[in-house]
Amino acid sequence: MLAHDEREVEGEGLVRPSAAKGLGSEDNPSPGGSPARTRKIRQRKLLVSLAGLALIVAIIIIATVVTLRKSRLGDSGAANRADGAIVTASGDLLKLWGGNGDKITTDNGTTFEYRNPLGGTWVAVPFNDTAKPQADSPPLNQPWDYSNRRILGVNLGGWLVLEPFITPYLFEPFSSHDADGKPSTVVDEWTLSTALGDKLASTLEDHYRTFITEEDFMQIAAAGLNWVRLPVGWWMIETWDGEPFLEGVSFKYFLKALQWARKYGLRVNLDLHAVPGSQNGYNHSGKLGSINFLIGLMGVANAQRTLNYIRTLTQFISQPQYVNVVPMFSVLNEALTQKIGVQQMRSFYLEVYQMMRGITGYGAGKGPMMIIHDGFQGTGAGHTGWGGYLKGADRIGLDTHTYFAFDKQSNDSLGYNSFKPCTYWAKGFNQTNTDFGFNFAGEYSLAVNDCGLWLNNVGVGSRYDGTYPNTSGPDTKNFPKVGSCDPWEDYRTWNADMKKSIADLAATSQDAMQNSFFWTWKISRSVRTPDVKPNPLWDYQLGLQQGWIRPDARGSVGACGVIAAQQGATAPVQPWAGRFSDWQTGAGSDAPRTIDPGQLALYGQWPPTQILVQPGGNGAYPDVNNLPQYTPTGTPVILKPDPPSPRDSPATASVGPGSGWANDADRAGWYVPIKDCHYPDPWAAGGLPAPTAPFCAGTAPQPAKTSPPRPRRR
Repeated sequence: MLAHDEREVEGEGLVRPSAAKGLGSEDNPSPGGSPARTRKIRQRKLLVSLAGLALIVAIIIIATVVTLRKSRLGDSGAANRADGAIVTASGDLLKLWGGNGDKITTDNGTTFEYRNPLGGTWVAVPFNDTAKPQADSPPLNQPWDYSNRRILGVNLGGWLVLEPFITPYLFEPFSSHDADGKPSTVVDEWTLSTALGDKLASTLEDHYRTFITEEDFMQIAAAGLNWVRLPVGWWMIETWDGEPFLEGVSFKYFLKALQWARKYGLRVNLDLHAVPGSQNGYNHSGKLGSINFLIGLMGVANAQRTLNYIRTLTQFISQPQYVNVVPMFSVLNEALTQKIGVQQMRSFYLEVYQMMRGITGYGAGKGPMMIIHDGFQGTGAGHTGWGGYLKGADRIGLDTHTYFAFDKQSNDSLGYNSFKPCTYWAKGFNQTNTDFGFNFAGEYSLAVNDCGLWLNNVGVGSRYDGTYPNTSGPDTKNFPKVGSCDPWEDYRTWNADMKKSIADLAATSQDAMQNSFFWTWKISRSVRTPDVKPNPLWDYQLGLQQGWIRPDARGSVGACGVIAAQQGATAPVQPWAGRFSDWQTGAGSDAPRTIDPGQLALYGQWPPTQILVQPGGNGAYPDVNNLPQYTPTGTPVILKPDPPSPRDSPATASVGPGSGWANDADRAGWYVPIKDCHYPDPWAAGGLPAPTAPFCAGTAPQPAKTSPPRPRRR
């Protein structure tokens, strides 16, 4: 028999019985009453006793249910129900998990309907990993089978790292007229941050808050997609003097992204999209212009700072609270390997690998899979490919970005374009899966030419219509006009046949590459064309709404064979029929992996033995040890989140949000400038002559043990 303490259920909507009754009441009659009245009193007392017994039994049952529910959901201060709902103190009924047709209440109080006809589920319990995006997709708390399951993903580009062609509305107030040929001075997040001045914080936080919302994550799952790729910049962690970016604020929305991904069962590929010095000189690296990462006089120093940020992010996402949600970490986006150097990049990636696995350990579930970008060297093996690189290493994947838009411009038919992914890409991805390991497309789009607003940078025209680099000075010799961009930009004119061909292209792209992330989920509106969104072939959400992307991405399986049959072509040998080795996916033992000794001999020197003076140049600095470097004696920056608030979820978490630092044994210092040392501009040091002796009078930076790191930012 269960013992029961009424205190367990106080405050849960039950009234505790009074311990005393007034004298002369029916329950305590005065002596000397009539026999009939006495019988009635006894009957009433019997009924009251039975009712009391029933009440006690009910209280026991309710208390047991409440206790069990609290053990699962945490003490929320609200009455919990067995149907996945709670009753708040104000009497509102809020569900904590469910499926298609449910009403979702967001953290700002707005509501929307969970529309997912694909059998997906949502779970609003903090740090609960049981949601799944579709009925046939494993929940987050089950491992992903990289050999047999397909990643059907989408990027959240332009959200936490800005790009003018994705969010033109932010840049248009500062842009000059394209037709006058005068380039705008606001061309990237660096110059936009400077131009916004004291409006930077309010402008960007409003963008973070509104551009991507919880409903977007629901829609992604409902579209048959199962992963998202989330680009972030280093300024989410910290900035140094002279860097104008908004420091730290995007971390708040990074946490929301992980919360929403968890809620709707989506896995996250975290992508470090921008690093100090710029790894490619593109506007989406934070600063348009020259490359100063691992090249030029400050190349090693900028790479050391980048190691700081990779380390902090690895520590954060390797915590038990996040490891299921973020199983993949793309450590550096689109480094231009052909300009920085193959040897240099491969040495850097080996250094990153050793640092990461020193934090996470080895084997599936021990931190994320480490993803490296192919540096635009392409898929496949050979001296320009990645076959055999770090063979035996624990969980390294290769990211390839596949775009037709930046190839030679053409007027190929829509039908021919729809089959191109099958003939251009399928073989290479299959070969890389065999020669290297897990290979996927981290970016692709449906654009078959470079038409679009600012696709080639702010104020720059298109090769396709002969306006490149601008209308007042087009380079028609090298980029002759192929056609008009108007039909490609105004989707209101697209007929059913054109939409079908584009939908076929989307399906064959996903099928040929097998694992892929579309670039990007959405494009903002432009003040120049308020009635039509710009760059439609880069907008997955718009494609779903307008019908040139089919509503369930899972239907892309086998698309190459279907389109081949329709066109009388030969389908490629596809999909890949192999299975990845245990060391490639982390299966089997969690013991340290053995890397091919030949690879360690080739790339084990850090810093690399040579650093090029100029991007793509033949000259190298004679002695890397003389180049400016930072010293690892600082205190690491830790990303420490606040606990989820009741606005995030009405259920209180049974576990905390984590300290931000998964491995307390990692006590190495943080790369910081050497005291009293005056460094060259880290953004403009390419081509500068090297010192003839170790920089700053021979203060050679060596790894130093420090006290356990303390949080510097929430």
